[in-house]
Amino acid sequence: MYFVSAFYKFKSVSESQVEHFRQDFYEYGISHRMLGLIILGTEGVNGTVAASEEAGLSSFKAHVQSLYGDVTFKDSQCEQKPFKRWSIKTRPEIVSLGDPSVIPDGKHNHLSPDEWDETLASEDVVVIDTRNSYETLLGQFEGAIDPEIEKFSEFPEWVDQSGIEKDKTVLMYCTGGIRCEKAIYTMQQRGYEKVFQLDGGILNYLKEKPDGRYQGECFVFDDRVAVDSDLKPSSQFKLCAKCGVPGDVRINCHCCDVEAVICRECDDVIEYPACSKDCEELVRRGVSRKQS
Repeated sequence: MYFVSAFYKFKSVSESQVEHFRQDFYEYGISHRMLGLIILGTEGVNGTVAASEEAGLSSFKAHVQSLYGDVTFKDSQCEQKPFKRWSIKTRPEIVSLGDPSVIPDGKHNHLSPDEWDETLASEDVVVIDTRNSYETLLGQFEGAIDPEIEKFSEFPEWVDQSGIEKDKTVLMYCTGGIRCEKAIYTMQQRGYEKVFQLDGGILNYLKEKPDGRYQGECFVFDDRVAVDSDLKPSSQFKLCAKCGVPGDVRINCHCCDVEAVICRECDDVIEYPACSKDCEELVRRGVSRKQS
């Protein structure tokens, strides 16, 4: 069993502190046999990590909070390793909007899952899914607008072209909440005053309301690919063997006969169904690895 937690915290730190935290997290993870990815920057920390023991994850959380103060964690579990390794990266932004000067306070205009549902039921609102297009295909809140962006840095331009009236109440959500922290500021800079985000994102919502208003599964940035409404690893989606985005179309490799998964877009255009690029090339050459 692996215990998984996603977290972020916006907190201004110096370049020297970033380097200190990078070394600290790396050494901690290696010595405690952690798995996962942590992104550090002068604006804060963003990560998803896993430990094979619940006590180990609890100890890690305490360590994070000793460095960054109060942090909210979104927890789940899985049977298989959700990450292959332990990795610490430093970047100009812990979530890339393209403007490092925007550092949210982390508590701006949040709605709890109960408040979110109440607002959806009682007000005329615009709901925006701030995730990338390949993520929204797996699940959404009913009626949500999909900006169909390929990366978050495209969001400001989308807002400019969206035509959403400035006096509308706007609700936004993402996987764990971090994108919406910056998305709120982006919209407020453009004159939107009534903008709110789902606190803790979809992961927190599903924890509290597995039978709530969210429909489908939620993409996650690890080897689970997605989690279902009970926060269990997806049994439907895998990463497409051809392009790497989530897919749920089962095929048998024409080269080695192994079952693989591809996305629906690749299924429409693929010429040589295969479980990998290597097998695809062998099929193209007329070579088979099938057992006789």
